[in-house]
Amino acid sequence: MERCLDGSRTSNWMSYPKPIYETEIVKKITRETLCEIIGKHCDEGGLVAKNSQLEALKELISKPKDVLMVGIYGLDGVGKTAIARALYDEIACQFEGASFLANVGEVSKKDGLCCLQKQLFCNILLGGEDQETIFHRRNNCLKDKLSHKKVLIVLDDVKDMGQLRTLAGRHDWFGRGSRIIITTKNKHLLYQHRVDEFYEPKGLDTCEALQLFSYHANTKEDSLFDFYPLSKQVIGYCDHNPLALQVVGSFLRGKRYLQWQVQLDNFARESVRENLNVLKVCYNGLNHQEQYIFLDVACFFKGECRDFVTKMLDGNDISAKKGLKGLTDRCLITFSERKLWMQNIIQKLGWQIVREASKPGRFWDHMDIQRLLRTRKGIHEVEGLFLDLSKSNNIHFPTEVFAKMTELKLLKVFLGCDCVDGRENYQVKFSEDFRLPCFMLRYLHWHGYQLKCFPADFEALELLELSMPYSHLRQINGNEINFPQLTILNLSHSQHFENISNFSRMPKLEGLVLEGCTSLVEVDPSVGDLSNLSLMNLKDCKRLNSLPNSICKLKSLKTLILTGCSRLQQLPDELKELQSLVNLNANGTSIRGISPPPNLRILYLGHCQRLRGIPMLPSSIQQVDAYNCISMETLSWNTELAASILQRIQAPSCEFSILVPGTRIPDCFTHKLAGSSVTMELPNPDWYSEDFLGFAVCVVLAPQAEMLQLHPEILCELKNLTFFHSCGEDSVDGFPLSDQEWGNSTNDHIWLAYQPRARADRCHPEEWDQITASFEVFACEVECAISLIYK
Repeated sequence: MERCLDGSRTSNWMSYPKPIYETEIVKKITRETLCEIIGKHCDEGGLVAKNSQLEALKELISKPKDVLMVGIYGLDGVGKTAIARALYDEIACQFEGASFLANVGEVSKKDGLCCLQKQLFCNILLGGEDQETIFHRRNNCLKDKLSHKKVLIVLDDVKDMGQLRTLAGRHDWFGRGSRIIITTKNKHLLYQHRVDEFYEPKGLDTCEALQLFSYHANTKEDSLFDFYPLSKQVIGYCDHNPLALQVVGSFLRGKRYLQWQVQLDNFARESVRENLNVLKVCYNGLNHQEQYIFLDVACFFKGECRDFVTKMLDGNDISAKKGLKGLTDRCLITFSERKLWMQNIIQKLGWQIVREASKPGRFWDHMDIQRLLRTRKGIHEVEGLFLDLSKSNNIHFPTEVFAKMTELKLLKVFLGCDCVDGRENYQVKFSEDFRLPCFMLRYLHWHGYQLKCFPADFEALELLELSMPYSHLRQINGNEINFPQLTILNLSHSQHFENISNFSRMPKLEGLVLEGCTSLVEVDPSVGDLSNLSLMNLKDCKRLNSLPNSICKLKSLKTLILTGCSRLQQLPDELKELQSLVNLNANGTSIRGISPPPNLRILYLGHCQRLRGIPMLPSSIQQVDAYNCISMETLSWNTELAASILQRIQAPSCEFSILVPGTRIPDCFTHKLAGSSVTMELPNPDWYSEDFLGFAVCVVLAPQAEMLQLHPEILCELKNLTFFHSCGEDSVDGFPLSDQEWGNSTNDHIWLAYQPRARADRCHPEEWDQITASFEVFACEVECAISLIYK
């Protein structure tokens, strides 16, 4: 700071009105200098020295190399993510595709690397559209499609080589001019991956630290001089660490001078123990509600969806929304992609506070949980327990110990995403008389629950979500349970589960997930009384042969998933009247006919080999997949179905993708050609007028007979636009159909898709004089077409 206040302005001191004391002159110069320092160099996000750091990074990425990988490394809180994000925001528009993958290490641990691959694919090739992309056959899809594109990719907070190998394996995965930026604490990872350039964010000098701290403390100009000595002390206690300065600055915001002095005494005591322990003072400054939420987030909810966390933490004496906002304002948590995140160093502070408490109450580490069950110390105070079975498989839960956990609110016995094989073999051991104290329980997730049924008179009056994947449950007797607040019931992959006899005692249910319950034989008609039910997932319930007519009463139902219900032969007739239904997935069922509801957007019917036809599509439709429906008549362009498709092409309201059996491209496509690409010369410079709506593409694909069971992946590239279709899954259930049951004599299918002009606006389309649509279809011969759509 001294270099900023070195008296460089004093040459003009004689210009001030006289008489004036020299001390007043110094104060005035100092005050003006402080205002200039803070006002000029801190951007809206609080990033200091932005220009100098960006220039340094730009110099690195501008080095003459076709594909360049740059590693940004440093300790927690030094600003790696902030500078990477600032660079990304500034230069992303210079690339054909761009993607910023935040918190790679945490996301891959929680959701798996496939989730990140999908996000990368959607961001770069689909312009950020989050489609139901399925990578089932071609794991090399990413490198195949990115090798021809100039892309910008940021992989933030990478923690191991597996993440780098999967998301940015080698330089030749990417097109010429691509730039890959990796942030990590581990510099050795960057050496292992053979990145080309390294950048370590420089530490903040006193002047820059003051800028950042004052930005978050929101120090007013007229008090800058008075607060400067105290601010300087804070900077020292924070050791110039950007994260600590943000948190402490937010903590002191709005406080008076005397309050600052009191807190500085606290900072001084904590900084003697550990430099960044000044953050604990900020924790102590939170109100009780904010402290409670902070510790729950640190121990249990990092990386979880905001809505889920809010629901779990809301209570009679807690407003989760208000508490989360308070933590956000104090820079203790952030939100990205609707998920809640916390810096590692702040999370470790939360862990430390919990472990040092006389009554910990929260347990998330498997070693601490084993010690708790062995010593039984503090059992009565346990409020939350999260156990990863991949670290403690076959652990024993004593009945008498859990009976004493009367304060238990959150219980999660789960299997980390790193375990992909033998998931059904992971479980907790306990005796037949095991009982859970459910007086306070709000969240129960138990992988591999061993009992065949719930205890009689099982009441959980506060329970909001019940998830028991891979359980041994055989049934739920609705008359013996009471879940008045339950919103989600998930029994996925419970292969012995047969039925729920009555839904009346879970009246607020919003989501019912019975995927993979291969012994399920029926859905109780009382399901129709669930007025809030919006999701019903019955995927792969292979013994289910009918649905109750009462589901047509579900006025909130938006998504119905029936994929793989191979014995299901028909849908209730009145389903066509269900106004709320927007997503119907019936791939691989035995249904013979369907009348889509009026507001349906997504209709998946792939491998429905007894399906005779679709009468017509509603105007709301966006995605249709009827691949390998061998009993369905080949599309003729004089039918009601064809008319509804043509209407979507001629007057599109949004993007769409439609795949049905068919052999002929409609006449409305003026440019067509046998082969995998077609080129259109643009008529005149005014082709991209206000009347232009978008691009329509069409392809007839002829799969090889032996490949029909494999669902096609269709990809069309038009300049920098990408159309992609991969909605279905490969068929695993065959049907012994005679030749007479085939509704068509060909394997041909037709795919039609539309993208609105907004996707092209960023690609300078007014400069185009021709466009080429290139198609890539797995194991198929093709004929393709393109058309411009106008009002």
